[in-house]
Amino acid sequence: MNTIESTWKHLLLRAAVVSGVGILVGYIFYRSSVFNPHMRAFQFTVSSITAGIAYAMLKSPVPRNLWAALFSWYIILTGLLITFNRWMLILNLVYIIGVTVAIFVYNNVAAKPFLKRAVLRVAFAGAIIATTNGLIIIVLSLVSVRTVIVSHFTTLLKWVNLNMQFGAIIGLAVGIGIELAEYLDKNVVAYENQLQEESHGNNI
Repeated sequence: MNTIESTWKHLLLRAAVVSGVGILVGYIFYRSSVFNPHMRAFQFTVSSITAGIAYAMLKSPVPRNLWAALFSWYIILTGLLITFNRWMLILNLVYIIGVTVAIFVYNNVAAKPFLKRAVLRVAFAGAIIATTNGLIIIVLSLVSVRTVIVSHFTTLLKWVNLNMQFGAIIGLAVGIGIELAEYLDKNVVAYENQLQEESHGNNI
């Protein structure tokens, strides 16, 4: 197997596992609503796939792959809209950017010595994505001037709190997905090395 093919295989494994775990957790809580673009639970699908793509591509030797993959994902999300909806375009863009930044922060902090244990890394993933989800509501409220004017401050806090709860669950699921992805990837690498050694031995 050539280097490029092997690299993409590992990237796709990470993206698929992280995305899959996040969506699965969402499905356990909200069933088919996670697949409906017009339901709040669809956030599990958007955020989990975004996190999976971002995490995988941050491991890529070519950084620009991250932006190309995320742009493609945004186009796919846009294509899911039955009718043109400017607000949904903004909503999806803000979530993709927000979750990507959260994963970037996670990827850098998770390597620190104080997060050696898997449970701490999972907890950190939950915390960082929960915080991001809260900030996303604030950003969206600033984008929509009408919302800021009409909505009461306590209502805004309510939505921030609710979105942070969603974010915490998504973050924990993503954190578990990352740990599982890395575990599986190490096993794949070990298996590939074993095959190479056996192949080398047979050629001697």
